[in-house]
Amino acid sequence: MGHVRTGLHISLVKLGSAQRICAIWSVRGSGTDPCEFPGALLRPRRGAEQDWAVETALEAMAAHGAGDGPACVDLTTTADGIAPAGIRPGLCASDLLGLARTALGEDQREWAELARADPAAFRGAAARPYAMCRQAARLVTRDPDGPRRETTLLHARQDRVLHDYAVGLLTSAGTPAGKSAGPSAATPAGPADATAGEETRPSHPRRQ
Repeated sequence: MGHVRTGLHISLVKLGSAQRICAIWSVRGSGTDPCEFPGALLRPRRGAEQDWAVETALEAMAAHGAGDGPACVDLTTTADGIAPAGIRPGLCASDLLGLARTALGEDQREWAELARADPAAFRGAAARPYAMCRQAARLVTRDPDGPRRETTLLHARQDRVLHDYAVGLLTSAGTPAGKSAGPSAATPAGPADATAGEETRPSHPRRQ
């Protein structure tokens, strides 16, 4: 599957005319393996761009005769809008899959299993949009003379994740970012803590 330098990455599960959109990521850069990007920011399920992206992804899958089961679709952003860049059957990469589960309380693997084990329950629940319990992002950066670093950003507050993600992108691009992300920044390979006193409520696929 081709990679995009700037675009969207959608993981989903398809069963006939029913689809579960499991995660929508804004992605930057290109990786050597499918579903792996130097920058990935989890997006809310609903929004004008997300709805357009999902419609475009489903149309691309239909045009390619994609079958049932889990799949990922890459979309690239162009001057004319969002365009398909590639489709890959199967589960998303483990890093994004695990981060989605932590942030959403569910993941693509669970929905794929529900579709296999209880198609009626899947069809009844698939259209329900996912809810972000926490904001999430992942960055792979390399200092000019330093080692490769993998950083997970996970927090209940969207502004903290967006700030740290933007700083990480600027740093990885070699652009001075001003002050560092400070105490809100996640440590390499470890998530930032959720806001104290703020409860998260994961929403798992349910059999109905």
